[in-house]
Amino acid sequence: MSMTWPRVRGLSYSTMGRSVRAEMWADGTHTGKVWFQPPTSWRIENASGEVTYIENATDEYRRGDDGVMVHVVKSPHRWVMMTGDAPHLLLQAHSMWLPQRGVPAQLGYPTAPRQVDVRGRTGWEVQFTDQLTNQLTNQPGSTITYVIDAETGVALSRSTSGTVLELSNPVIDEPFDPASFTWTGPTRDEEDLANAGQREYEAKMQALSQIPAAEVTWTPGTIQARPIDGDPRTGALNQEIMPRYQDFTLRQWVTELGDPAGELSTRTPLLHRATVGPWTYEIRGHTPIDTGDCERIIASIIPADLPSAPADQIREAIDLEAAEQADAELTRMLGTGRRLDDYLGGDGGDSLLIRTDFGDDSKWREAAAAAMAPGEGENSDFSACLTCIDNPENNGLSIPDLLERIGDHPPYYVFLADHTTITDPEHPILAVDTGPEDFGSTRGQTVRVIPSQMWSIENNLSISNMDFDEFVESADQDGVHRGF
Repeated sequence: MSMTWPRVRGLSYSTMGRSVRAEMWADGTHTGKVWFQPPTSWRIENASGEVTYIENATDEYRRGDDGVMVHVVKSPHRWVMMTGDAPHLLLQAHSMWLPQRGVPAQLGYPTAPRQVDVRGRTGWEVQFTDQLTNQLTNQPGSTITYVIDAETGVALSRSTSGTVLELSNPVIDEPFDPASFTWTGPTRDEEDLANAGQREYEAKMQALSQIPAAEVTWTPGTIQARPIDGDPRTGALNQEIMPRYQDFTLRQWVTELGDPAGELSTRTPLLHRATVGPWTYEIRGHTPIDTGDCERIIASIIPADLPSAPADQIREAIDLEAAEQADAELTRMLGTGRRLDDYLGGDGGDSLLIRTDFGDDSKWREAAAAAMAPGEGENSDFSACLTCIDNPENNGLSIPDLLERIGDHPPYYVFLADHTTITDPEHPILAVDTGPEDFGSTRGQTVRVIPSQMWSIENNLSISNMDFDEFVESADQDGVHRGF
């Protein structure tokens, strides 16, 4: 008896929405049992009968390394992914040959079905090329082999070059006790550090979901047809029709507020830009789109509602938020409370900026921020990598005391924000040579550097590309280095 792929695929589709219970195997080893109640309920036990994973509509539990189940409350924007033996690759195999969101299925048209046996059950084996890998890498996709159970339509096996996943004794349409998909034993919540990125992502997606979006009502597309069966004598023909749509990114912003360009939004090549009424739209994509099609896409847009607040009020709020974020980042970089002794000795990998005058916090912050800012013009790619030490125990620290504390160990240069740095309008920072004389250093010699040139001296001293003497010799008559 022979089978065509459309008939095998239809058999696979028949499992959608139906409960399944089965035994799991990986590379010939029995790994446990799985229960699946569509759309979101899973229970997985290992070969010893211990529950390792439970998921339902609202909660997820994974067995941690300590044996305790780790609990996470699900949300609409939470990433949920099973790893390891991944039974969803078998119990939801039908999704692999369904087009997703207007793009082709991950697996293309397979080889002709071949009857095989998997753990005592008859199935139909088909081999695919991984089209997604092919599209992303422009390299030939790997071969993925599935075996579809001839009786139930459940995928009995999935083979790749790396592993073989199998199911045995599949049972479909069995009524499950809802309690099977809950956990009442000991639990602990996911660690805060591990969950911080997830919470940030959820908050961002929640905020994005509240933004009124432009509605695109037309996009270009192509239709690919493939004959799959027919009779040349009668003209009867069965075709597989595959709509293919081109992905692109649509950006929108209120023209009066300006382009909120960011790295992620502008990394994709620009294809078209147009201003319509109060809105500016951009189409970006990696595959060219005809200019006429771009214009038709823009013309089809039903614009979103404008923000309720006036543009100048929005701009003021954005500027205030940016200033607060910059201030918070500077506070973090200033290292308030760091102890100097913790950075002495070792490999001397840190370029230290030590605050020794505590008369004016605002002037200290101004000088430190300017010292760590990128260079200007053609030097904008360079900045001083400074570790700030902001601790009152260093108030009035003298150079002799500093040299004594450093001894013969690294660091071999330091920068001081002293009284002159804080009070002089140029905020010249004092650079001190602290290297051993055996290495050719003039221990204790100094030169002042204006903050905008800190990148030059720090970058070159940190990699021993220039000697301290060269900056001393380049200083103006007042002992301040203002550039070469």
